[in-house]
Amino acid sequence: MSHSKIVFFSLILLLFSACGFTAARSLGASPPTGATIQSWNYDAATNTVTIRVLNLSQKDITALNISISETFADGSVNNHEVLVDMFDTLALVRRTKGTPDEDRIRRAVGDGMLSANQSRDQVFHYPPGKVVTNFEGTIDMVAYADNTADAANAAALARVKEHRNAVLRSHQKANDVLRGVLADPTIANPSDEAAARLERVLPVRHAQSDDQLDLDLGTIEGILRDLKNAPRVAATQHLSEIEFLQRYAAQKDQHILLLAGHSQLKTGGAQ
Repeated sequence: MSHSKIVFFSLILLLFSACGFTAARSLGASPPTGATIQSWNYDAATNTVTIRVLNLSQKDITALNISISETFADGSVNNHEVLVDMFDTLALVRRTKGTPDEDRIRRAVGDGMLSANQSRDQVFHYPPGKVVTNFEGTIDMVAYADNTADAANAAALARVKEHRNAVLRSHQKANDVLRGVLADPTIANPSDEAAARLERVLPVRHAQSDDQLDLDLGTIEGILRDLKNAPRVAATQHLSEIEFLQRYAAQKDQHILLLAGHSQLKTGGAQ
């Protein structure tokens, strides 16, 4: 069995694991991608495997791909890939810089990336009865904060670029819609109108093939939630709805600028 999976980390998933280890084993060397898996650890009590990933480079890592082969006690083998993209947490750290939330966010996720020469743990959970007897993993693609990448796995690099570009286009589309609404002073309820216009995009996204992404459904749906909650949030911040939406659009402009650079990854050696 072989398949690939993309993991886009939320705040909680980026927290380093503090669980105990019951079976620690070393792994072989990875291709020269700037990161390696130091060890894997099976915990029978929780039926999980924890791997420790070390950044060998002098650059911060924003995404990495892990090609995995798991052998189970029943003799079955599962071959698959996990693409871990940390851009969202990087953007969160940048967005909260200088705000009251900055210290709390940095305590939780640091710089939002896998920093140079640092390690982090990644936990894999298995269903009851699937006991792991062997775990082999190779990091075959790494994306760096300077918008370069090392890729022994060209398909993985293509996937992370494709996803980031789909997210980028989604933010651009949503902000175009919002700014169009804000430019019309005759619209009485700008949040509702912007949400209604953006919702018309969803049937188009649902009709897309996942192999050829144009827009990212999760991104569009997240912005829709923000727009629908805008009047309530604006009131708690003692802002008018228009003022809140103008600030929201400005924040999205900064996010788009950051994401645009991280979507155009160029291959290059680890440093």
